[in-house]
Amino acid sequence: MQTRCPRCTTIVKANGTDWAIINGACPELSGTEWENKPEFCPTLSHVVQPEIVLPGIASRAAVQKEIERVRVVKVRPSSQVE
Repeated sequence: MQTRCPRCTTIVKANGTDWAIINGACPELSGTEWENKPEFCPTLSHVVQPEIVLPGIASRAAVQKEIERVRVVKVRPSSQVE
């Protein structure tokens, strides 16, 4: 079974409890330490089948905190700060 994240292009293919990321680049993870690890997509971690546990679910608080930090930096780039 395949599940696509409703907010990005990440797709996870699951077979029982085994899973693999088919493709994906989560824009929410852009600029974070998980930028190249779509399995940490916070939305995908919640929409996959209940028997699948992606790393993003265990690290959700840390991932969300970093996403928020990066959003603040992108909204207020240092070149505009006086």
